[in-house]
Amino acid sequence: MGEHTIENLQEVLSGCIKKSQRISDKKITNLTAPGENYGSTMLKLDVTLKDENDGTEEELHAVAKMIPEQEFVRKIFNIQVTFKNEVAMYNVIAPTLRDFQRQNGVNEVIDCFPELYGARLNLGEQNGNVDENAVLILENLNFKGYRCVDRHVGFDLDTTQLILKDLAAFHAIPLALKLKKPEVFDKKIKPYLAPFHPGPMPFENGINSVYIEILQESVKCIPWIPKVRNILENVRAAQDAPAKEPFATTTHGDMWLNNTMIKFQNKVPVSNKMVDFQICDYRSPATDLFFFLFVNVQQSVLQDDFDGLIEFYHKHFISHLEKLKCDTAPFSLPKFLKEMKDATSVEVEHCFKFIFIIFGEKHSATFDPSVPFDEEKIKAMITLATKEKFWNLIHTSGKRGWL
Repeated sequence: MGEHTIENLQEVLSGCIKKSQRISDKKITNLTAPGENYGSTMLKLDVTLKDENDGTEEELHAVAKMIPEQEFVRKIFNIQVTFKNEVAMYNVIAPTLRDFQRQNGVNEVIDCFPELYGARLNLGEQNGNVDENAVLILENLNFKGYRCVDRHVGFDLDTTQLILKDLAAFHAIPLALKLKKPEVFDKKIKPYLAPFHPGPMPFENGINSVYIEILQESVKCIPWIPKVRNILENVRAAQDAPAKEPFATTTHGDMWLNNTMIKFQNKVPVSNKMVDFQICDYRSPATDLFFFLFVNVQQSVLQDDFDGLIEFYHKHFISHLEKLKCDTAPFSLPKFLKEMKDATSVEVEHCFKFIFIIFGEKHSATFDPSVPFDEEKIKAMITLATKEKFWNLIHTSGKRGWL
């Protein structure tokens, strides 16, 4: 891997720095270790800004997101769509949601996004194509005390509830905008929610048999295996199905532990920031919630209060709709639970895939989409924690009639 550069950095940052400030020094290094990020190149950007008027200097700590280095991965992530959509999340969607809240008398507007410092699709900005010079620059949340929770540990109850509050806002506010001002939603939100469903990748060939083998080890999962087989065999069709109204809204699509950062004070979670909006979609909010709970939350928390967490999320979801003067009758808890059931047709396979990644060895690239399926290598990655996640997912879904 060669040294990373960002051409015309001064110009990219022009919207967030003073006109009198010039970049006098910069340092660009890798932000993430292998195995922690797949769909982009993440860089740590430390910039020294010198004011030409008074000579004072200021440090700017940022994160620069660039397209993946491998052409194969660029195609998988469809960067011509996903990179543009992520930029729009920061400079179009988030401001639109906040304006909508303020127009309806809401003072505490949604605040779960990092600050945007600058972005471009290509060097000349003469067309709308994404190229090697595309870059998205955001504040470095580490310098404000935010960090990712250990993916091998997962979220405890307090952290889970903190994130669920933000997830409910992220879903409910654009939903309210769709209901109250559909023309604004169709112009400023919907165009950036292009579906992301990559075709079969080499590593997927045969992996379903490994999933089933894991489930066969648990007596409590065996009754549900035929239904799981059916879900796995038909997941592509389920992914391509159009979003169902009225619940359809903005969804994150990738709410795993590395895509949300938490600020702790005296070991208490006090603030959360969601990141990585590459594959935002227009779907049921239940898809995000299903994936988030089963993949990220500690097993003991799920076993003690799974239904309570859904009710907690739904309470905050409804609260935002009420603040924005929406009729909440179509979004009752029983109707939302039906959405959770419907989400299994896509999210079971989604969860299986990420459970492998999350419990893989840290700081190693446990997933390489260009490498053909190797059953022995995949089986070697399986830990007891992986199996327990699988078993809990299927047992919990099965006994609720979601499968």
